[in-house]
Amino acid sequence: MSERGSVEGPLAVDDAGRERQLAFFEEPAIPDYIQRLVESYIEKKTGKPWDDPVVLDRMRNAILAQKSRYWKEKRVSYRKAYQVLGYLAYHAPVYLVQFEHILWQIIDRGLAKPHMRILDLGTGPGVVPLAVIDLLGRLGSGSAEVYAVEQSEEHFEAYNALVPAAAAARGNAVRVEKPIRADIGALEAGDLPDRIDLMVFSNVLNELRHLDIDRRADLVAGLADRLSPDGTIVVVEPADLANSTAMRQTVRAIAERGPAIYSPCSFIRGTACNPVRCWTFEQKGDIRPTRLMERLAAGKDGYRFINVDIKYSSALLRKDAKKQHAYRVPPGAKFARLSHLRRHRDKKINVVAALMSGNLGDNRTKVYKVCDGTPADPTYAVVPATLRGANRDALEGLPYGDIVRLYGVLVRFNRDHDAYNLVVLPGTRIEPVGRPGGEGTEIA
Repeated sequence: MSERGSVEGPLAVDDAGRERQLAFFEEPAIPDYIQRLVESYIEKKTGKPWDDPVVLDRMRNAILAQKSRYWKEKRVSYRKAYQVLGYLAYHAPVYLVQFEHILWQIIDRGLAKPHMRILDLGTGPGVVPLAVIDLLGRLGSGSAEVYAVEQSEEHFEAYNALVPAAAAARGNAVRVEKPIRADIGALEAGDLPDRIDLMVFSNVLNELRHLDIDRRADLVAGLADRLSPDGTIVVVEPADLANSTAMRQTVRAIAERGPAIYSPCSFIRGTACNPVRCWTFEQKGDIRPTRLMERLAAGKDGYRFINVDIKYSSALLRKDAKKQHAYRVPPGAKFARLSHLRRHRDKKINVVAALMSGNLGDNRTKVYKVCDGTPADPTYAVVPATLRGANRDALEGLPYGDIVRLYGVLVRFNRDHDAYNLVVLPGTRIEPVGRPGGEGTEIA
């Protein structure tokens, strides 16, 4: 039987593999074999020990320059050796664990195959392939062949030094194909392998500054021709306001060209949303600093070189139009549309919506972005600091994108942010869709 001959069902993960991966997420840390590969690469590039004071100081300067440029221009260039070394030290650890979270979601939702062809566009030094190698190695099940595209010569060199060696260290469950040296903005579908199961754009579309939203969407939709019939597109961007909202607009534009949004958006009312003000992101547990990060942070203002928090905006699109949630608000169900909240100011109403964030507030006042897919002002479910009882934690821990019914929430308009708050009260009933319960009461 060929490598592709047994792909009818999803990738099955045994209990031991699942427990290992969940334990990893409890205390995420870059595995030692990857840290050693990065340290060895630094020594190869510089001709000095990876923790040589001169090397560390130059890496600090590169990191500070990258951060400064990012906050001014929302982009970074990686054309020089120390820029790439700085990336490996500061950004790569977070991005690696971040993609493990995304890949695990894909596997856990039954979207992964026992053997997958994965294409990483704008791979950089190979963070996404490293995440694939690490996660599949930990699971002890599943295999993949990884293709990648990268334009930067320095990133290309780092990829070739790190990714094949990591695959060998992890048991060769992942076959690493020779990366393609190209600008993804100038790619044609015919330049790429076909029958791709997972096509990844991780922290890359935002860097195509010469392309507007529509042209970025044209690019992705055109390359989607190389997907298998049940292939998945992953789009990931930083969680800041500018990049996150631009990503939502881009994903919506891609969906207008063919591939359907699988998650996190559900469009439970069958309407087209307006993503211009859609700032949503996920947050996961902090990673443990790497040895390299700790050495960089040992000097003055060391906090500038510690990067451990995981926040990102992402979306999955499918060629077969499969969706995470098939739920649609039933005809005649008496839930207010979020686009109609202006009619219900200072009233208690019932709504149904998707949970589009974790807690954006604090441990006292909890704030969760919600959306029902109607063109609406930003809307948040708010758990006041004064609330006590079971409702205080009712939204805590619910998966990103899950749909909930909220019975008896109080509508308040937040003038400072031109947004609506749905205030959870002691008598509010919170019911995740899919659990037993009725459709609620009438709303005038």
